[in-house]
Amino acid sequence: MTPTAIDSLLYYAARGANALMAFQPTMTPGSGGGAGHAAPAAGGGAGGGIMNFIMLPAIFLFVWFFMLRPMRQQQKDQETLQKGLRKGDRVVTNGGMIGTVSEVFEKEIVIELADKVRVRFLRESVTKKYETAADAKPADAEKK
Repeated sequence: MTPTAIDSLLYYAARGANALMAFQPTMTPGSGGGAGHAAPAAGGGAGGGIMNFIMLPAIFLFVWFFMLRPMRQQQKDQETLQKGLRKGDRVVTNGGMIGTVSEVFEKEIVIELADKVRVRFLRESVTKKYETAADAKPADAEKK
């Protein structure tokens, strides 16, 4: 007796279905899920829930303390810098331009980049005050 094409097809289809069934999750009482999951030890089932309950606030505090808090402080410092700009301050803009503040308006400032070269910027475009190495030396000497 020789197998026909239909018999071969049915054989491999049944064999493939049985092979797939071996990887399907099986639910047993207390197994907690499916295949490959070990049953929790006696008395250890509640520990995972408590650890998750403790870890979530711990992760939130970590993110707040090391990421959000410094970012807020940096934003406050930037706002203070921008509000405190005065005529004669040497500043650096977002684009890297270095100049001296020549006029100050409510939302804008005029920066002199070179002799007779004045450019109007928004206050938000100023990133920091510019200090040269010569400006920094007297400040260090005063600290000592």
